[in-house]
Amino acid sequence: MKTKTWTVIANTGKQADLESGLEKKAVQKPPHISAREFVHWLAPDSHIDDDSLLSLFKL
Repeated sequence: MKTKTWTVIANTGKQADLESGLEKKAVQKPPHISAREFVHWLAPDSHIDDDSLLSLFKL
């Protein structure tokens, strides 16, 4: 299965809005990292794939 790459549209520090083609999703900040780290990981206009996104939540 092909890994999907997401473009970060916005990140408030509590939630990031991601887009991949026509598909969109919102990702809530995991409780074990700070808002600053979350914004650093998912900076607006950055690209992240599903595997990297999963690793963020499994830290």
